Amino acid sequence: MKRLPLFVSTIVLGSLLGGCAATGLTPEAYEITKAECAATVTHLSNTEPEFDSIKDQSVAYAVFPGEFSGISYIIGGGGSDGLVYDKSGDVIGYSRHARINLGIGAFGQYADFVLFFPDQEALEDFQQGGWSVGGEAAIGIWGLGASGTEAFTTGNTYVSDPRGSGGAGIYFTFDNFSYNTIEDAMAQ
Repeated sequence: MKRLPLFVSTIVLGSLLGGCAATGLTPEAYEITKAECAATVTHLSNTEPEFDSIKDQSVAYAVFPGEFSGISYIIGGGGSDGLVYDKSGDVIGYSRHARINLGIGAFGQYADFVLFFPDQEALEDFQQGGWSVGGEAAIGIWGLGASGTEAFTTGNTYVSDPRGSGGAGIYFTFDNFSYNTIEDAMAQ
C-alpha cells in the first residue's frame, strides 16, 4: 500500500511527459540546437568507430545533444530536445525526448546520443511519436562512465557518448519522442 503513491506519481509524470509536444522552436533556439547537433555528430564520428557506417546505411537520424538522465533509488528520468536529419544531412524535423527510469540504483549521466532509422518505416514510426520500452545498465566514477542500452520495442540503432556520469544502476527505460516537421515547429 505504501508503494501506491509512487506508482500513481509515476503514471502522472509519464502522462505529463508524454504530452510534451515538439513545438515552439524560436529561430535563436533553432540555431543553437543546430550547432550543438553538428558538434555531436562530429564528435561521435571521430570517437565511435561504427558511427559513420551506421549513418551511411540509415535513411534518417535524430540527434539529441547534452541530455541528463538518471535514477535515484527506484525512479528517475531525463529529457532533451533534438533535430531530425534526412540521409543527405538536411534538417527535416524537431523532436523532444522524455524518459522515465524505473529500477534500482543511484546514477546520473550527461550524454549526447543519436538515434538512427534503418528504413522509411522506422522513420515514420518515430514521426508518429509515442512510447518505447528499453533497459539500461550503467556505472560511472568521477566522470568516466559506461552504459549499455537496449530498446525492447524498437529496431532503431542508438549511439551514445557520455560526457560525465556517476553512480551505478540497472533500470527499465520508458522513452517518449514527439516530432514536428521543422517548418511546423518554427511556425508556432
